[in-house]
Amino acid sequence: MKNENSKLEFSKRLKQALENTGFAELSLSSIATKFNLRHPNRPITPQTVHNWLIGSSIPTDDKIDTLSKLLNTSPEWLRYGISQIDHSQLSDDETQLLHSFRNISHSKQKLLLALLKELSS
Repeated sequence: MKNENSKLEFSKRLKQALENTGFAELSLSSIATKFNLRHPNRPITPQTVHNWLIGSSIPTDDKIDTLSKLLNTSPEWLRYGISQIDHSQLSDDETQLLHSFRNISHSKQKLLLALLKELSS
């Protein structure tokens, strides 16, 4: 479950990336068209762009990848607000754990951290 705060944080980063690339002045339709020209899967609508910008939804990973290329930023920064991760130093399990951790609510993250601290002590 993606919490509301992460959706709003994503929308802030998306707006910033649009500003940085000069796309903030474009219509929702123009942004959707630019996206669809680069995205190999199902196209998006201007309403989808609107939902991302108001923080009511977060794109799937494949769409994050396309957006990050379009906006000249890293997928990690666009989705999570962090600098690019050096995945070569993470195992597959660590990568999956990190991805799962970031997709749960803040309260569940705190519970999981408390459990991990208890298990490792």
